[in-house]
Amino acid sequence: MSSVFRHSIAPYGERGWIARLHDVDDEIAAALYVNAVADALRMRAGVTDSVAGVDSLVIRVDPALAALAATYDWLTEALRSTPATVPAPKNKFEIPVCYGGEYGADLDDLGKRASLSSEQLIAIHTARPYRVLTVGFAPGFAYLGPLDEALRMSRLETPRPRVAAGSVGVAGGMTGVYPLASPGGWRIIGRTPVKLFHSKAGDPFKFSPGDEVRFIPISAEKFEKIADAQQ
Repeated sequence: MSSVFRHSIAPYGERGWIARLHDVDDEIAAALYVNAVADALRMRAGVTDSVAGVDSLVIRVDPALAALAATYDWLTEALRSTPATVPAPKNKFEIPVCYGGEYGADLDDLGKRASLSSEQLIAIHTARPYRVLTVGFAPGFAYLGPLDEALRMSRLETPRPRVAAGSVGVAGGMTGVYPLASPGGWRIIGRTPVKLFHSKAGDPFKFSPGDEVRFIPISAEKFEKIADAQQ
């Protein structure tokens, strides 16, 4: 695998840069690469924010601490020197999910759109482990992929004002888990009773880029039993 993805860099407002990858054919490698670049830049004095997406990253700069031209050079060097590898996951998680019904309001509609029964959709969604590609959108929200082609669907035309914590959704080529209740436009197919946010922990959110996640289907009764045990 090449050590560098083809990329472009452009200004991001008056105090930052955005780097975008092009011609990506390995979603996992690209996502872990931009996260590694963002991590390296986060340690630089004058970089106030370094945020990785799935195939792009943004850095923001305090011009009183670092010249914008210098940070362009830092970004270029980090993109050049960071290897595009897919290391083994440091953490592997099995996440129980109750699909459909009150826990997955969009499951049946997604099945109709994909010409799949609910049982087939659940079987496909749980058949493979996913890698955490990046974390963002809302605090701790994990973008997981790649998603099976049969389940790839656009976001809802009108986002919901509130999606329950633990909800599992699909959008585009990814699946994701809402660690906290928040607005959201992903198609919700299930929910986990596992708490994904612990306010008193040193790292309050469960998932980090590169982790491996496998979803395990459970009944509504099992959902309530696990939820009650965490009270």
